[in-house]
Amino acid sequence: MSLEKLLEKIHTDGEKKAAEIISAAEKKAAEILSIAKVKKEAAKKEIIAKESAKIEQDMKGKRALLQIEARKNLLARKQEILKIIYQKAAAEIVSLPGALYQDFIEKRLVALLEKGEYEITVATNDRKKITTDFIESLNWKLKKKEVSLKFVAFSPSIEHGFILRQSNIEINSSLDEIIKSKRDILDIKLGKFLFEK
Repeated sequence: MSLEKLLEKIHTDGEKKAAEIISAAEKKAAEILSIAKVKKEAAKKEIIAKESAKIEQDMKGKRALLQIEARKNLLARKQEILKIIYQKAAAEIVSLPGALYQDFIEKRLVALLEKGEYEITVATNDRKKITTDFIESLNWKLKKKEVSLKFVAFSPSIEHGFILRQSNIEINSSLDEIIKSKRDILDIKLGKFLFEK
C-alpha cells in the first residue's frame, strides 16, 4: 500500500474513531443531563414539599395565635359589658326612693345581724336616706332579736352602704362590696343569659 493510501486510511480511521468518540460522548452527556434533570425535578419537588409544610405549620401557628387573641378580646369585651351592667345596677339601687333604699339596707342589715351590740358607719352619700332616725327605728325592730345598733359616723371612705362592726369584726357592706361578693354567681348567670345562644 502506498504511503498516500496509508495516510488516507489512517485519516479516515481517525475521523471514524473521532466520530464514534464524539457520538459516545454526546450520548453520555445526554444521559447525564437526563439524570440531572430528574434529580433537579426531585430536589425541586422536595424543596416545594418542605416549604409548603413549613408554610402550613406557620399558618396553623398564626391561626392558633389569632384564635387565642380573638378569645381574649371577646372575653375582655364581655367583661366590659358585665362591668357596665353592674354599674347600671348600682346606679339603679342608689337612685331608689328613700323608703325603698331603706328597705334594701334594712334587709341587708337583718341578714348580717345576730345577737349583740353593733356599730354602724354609713356612707356620706347615703346620709339623706340612712339617717340616724332610720337607725333608731331599726333599733326598735331589732330589740326582739336582742340586737342593738349604734350609729358611729358618716364616712366618705365608701360610696354607698355601710360598715358594720362588732368587737374586732368588721363587715364592709358597701354597695361595691355587695356587688363584688355576688359577681362570681352573677357573672355565670349573666354570661349565659347575654352571650349564649
